[in-house]
Amino acid sequence: MSVNSSFQQLNLRKRRLQFMRAHQEAFDVEPVFPIPLFEEAVLEIEGSCGVEPMCHVQGDQLFAVDFQVSNEEHTWPSSWSNAVKFLDRVESKVGIRLNRGLLDRFVAEHMGSHKILNNTIGIDLRPKLEHSCIKIYIHIELEEDPEELVRTAIKLDGGSYSVEMLQVLLKSSIIIGFNIFLNGYTNVEFWAASLGEQYKTSKFDRGKYLKYYIQKNLSPKVNLIFGNSTLLAVIFSKEKNVEPLLVFHYEELKDIQKNFSFNSLGERIYNFCQSQDCITYGGVYVTERELEKDRLENFSIFYNKRDQCQPLPFLSTSDI
Repeated sequence: MSVNSSFQQLNLRKRRLQFMRAHQEAFDVEPVFPIPLFEEAVLEIEGSCGVEPMCHVQGDQLFAVDFQVSNEEHTWPSSWSNAVKFLDRVESKVGIRLNRGLLDRFVAEHMGSHKILNNTIGIDLRPKLEHSCIKIYIHIELEEDPEELVRTAIKLDGGSYSVEMLQVLLKSSIIIGFNIFLNGYTNVEFWAASLGEQYKTSKFDRGKYLKYYIQKNLSPKVNLIFGNSTLLAVIFSKEKNVEPLLVFHYEELKDIQKNFSFNSLGERIYNFCQSQDCITYGGVYVTERELEKDRLENFSIFYNKRDQCQPLPFLSTSDI
């Protein structure tokens, strides 16, 4: 690596940290454990990365320590080493016991898989330790059939899904998430996704299975907002089997306000996101039931910044 490229890489890493620190300062986040360890992990990731902060709102309560970071290129299985280092560092602290069994068994079976794009590293911290977790999300190549990977994860997790829902998971999943809680509990999530009406791309044809599911099973309001969004991901798991979580993505942050009305905390978060430069995309996590309210009270807002300030790879104009 040349001196210039090394200097550029160092600057990119510093900018990631500055972006995270600005979020923490805006929402009065104290640098509690394991935030310093996570920041260390973020600085160690090479290549072009995306950093995604998120704020969770429950009525008048705000939980703002939720970050995801990933290399935006095909880096599997080398990206796995960053996750292992971070998990090891967290686990070395007294009183922390992580149950990594499900994740380790999944990785052992698919370490050499060409179907995996990369993995993200994340944290979601809450006031009580048992509600805090490390998030390791496995991202699947968009042009690959996810069925083999999904079947492995379902078998390991022991979840039970209807025939209709199972088809959605096997055909439309783009992420398999492992939430490793700091009290020894672990759960698995499946993110199925479909592009909104304004985006048409052959790379993402498998999203049609989720689209059929949404049209058939979810409310007209969900379908209307889905049509206006860049992408809708639906998170399924054993815990969310009855009421899956909806994740609406928008390439332009201004489109969020056209589709959602928030309480005062939500307005504060949204306005801060709008004030940031070079945001790649943003969006909202919400349940179908919550969407029936005139104003959202329980939801999450996220926003993403990539090192190169570029749109999502599958939304480039050459693919639409």
